Amino acid sequence: MVLKPVRTVAAIALVLVLTFAVWKLGKVYGHSGTPGSPAAASVRVAVVRRAAISTSVTNIGTVQALNTVLVRARVDGAIEQVLFKEGQIVSRGDVLVKLDPLPFEAQLRVNQAQLAKDSALLDNARVDLQRYEDLLQADSTSKQTRDTARSLVAQLAAAVANDAAQVDLARLSLSYATIKAPIAGRVGGRLIDAGNIVHTADAAGLVVITQLSPIAVSFAIPQERLGELRAAQVRGPIPVTVLNEAGGPSENQGEVILIDNQIDATTGTIRCKAQFSNATDTLWPGQFVTVRIALKTLPDAILIPTIAVQNGSEGSYVYVVTASNRVQARVVHIGSVEGDQAIVVSGLSPGETVVTEGQFRLEPDAPVHIASVDPPRTALP
Repeated sequence: MVLKPVRTVAAIALVLVLTFAVWKLGKVYGHSGTPGSPAAASVRVAVVRRAAISTSVTNIGTVQALNTVLVRARVDGAIEQVLFKEGQIVSRGDVLVKLDPLPFEAQLRVNQAQLAKDSALLDNARVDLQRYEDLLQADSTSKQTRDTARSLVAQLAAAVANDAAQVDLARLSLSYATIKAPIAGRVGGRLIDAGNIVHTADAAGLVVITQLSPIAVSFAIPQERLGELRAAQVRGPIPVTVLNEAGGPSENQGEVILIDNQIDATTGTIRCKAQFSNATDTLWPGQFVTVRIALKTLPDAILIPTIAVQNGSEGSYVYVVTASNRVQARVVHIGSVEGDQAIVVSGLSPGETVVTEGQFRLEPDAPVHIASVDPPRTALP
C-alpha cells in the first residue's frame, strides 16, 4: 500500500524530465534539425528603392481670422432696431443696427437753415459791394466804405463755408445712425439690445464680426528648416495642407503668406502664417490643426519604410537581409521622415532588403525566414 504513491510521484517526475529534454532539443536543433543551429525568425521585409519624394515640415497650428471687427456706435443715440441674428453671415455694407434718427435729422435741418440764412446775407452783401464799387468809380463814396463792404462779403463767405461744413457734419452723423457691417463675415453674440442708449465711448460695442473666408493658420517651424523654407519661397508659393484626423491631406489647401522677421529665442522656432480659402467653413478661429508645409521635391531619393529604422547607442540602424537569409545590423543616416517613408542619406543602396517587422527577435548574423514583403509605394506626398 505504501509503494503506490511513490510510483506515481516517480512517473510524474519522469514526464517532467522528458518534457524539458524535448524543449531543450527544440532550442538546439531549431527548424533545420541541425545540432547547434538556432531557429530562423519569421520577419517582414521591404526592398530599398529610389524614387521622388516631397520633403515637408509637419507641426501644430492655430486657426486665426484674417480680420475681426468689434462694431461700435459712432454717435450717441437710442437703439431703435437690431437687424441681425446671432451667428448670421453678413456681407460688407449690410445694415446691422438702426439708431433713433430724429435728433440727427433735426440737427441737419437747423444747420441747413443757418446755411440758407448766411447765404442770403452773403448775396445781399455782394450786391452792396458792387454798388459801392460803382459809387467809388463815380467818386461818390469813400474807399473805406467800399473796403468795409468787401470785408463783410469775406466774413459772410466764411460763415457760409462753415455752415456748409456743419450741414455735411450733420448729414454724416445722420448716416452713422444706420450702423453697417464694415467687413463680410459671421457675427457673434449680440452685446446690446434694442431700447438701450449707446455712446461712442462704450468699450463693449454692439457685436463682433469675424471673417472666416479666407482664413489664416499660424504655426512655427524649427529654425534648422528656415533655409529650406526661404529657398522654397524664392521658387514660388509654398503649399500648406491641413491634415485630417487620420493624418492624411484634407480639402483645405493654402499657401504661406508670412515668414516672421525674427526667430523666437525661447523656443528656437520661427513663426509663419498660411492663408486658406476655407470655402466650406471647416476651419474655425481658435481651432488647433496639424499642417504640413511642402518645402522641396527630391527626384532621386533612397527610401525605406520608417518602421524599419531602429535606434541604438551608435544612432539609427536597420537590419539588412543578406543573400544567405541572415541579417546584418547596419548604421544608417536618415535625412528626414516623410509620413511612413524615411529618406536615407547614407548606409543603404537601392535593391537591398531591410526588416520592417520582427526586429525584436533578431541579433547580428541570425537566420531569418521572410514571411512577407511590403509592397512598394508608387506615389509619395
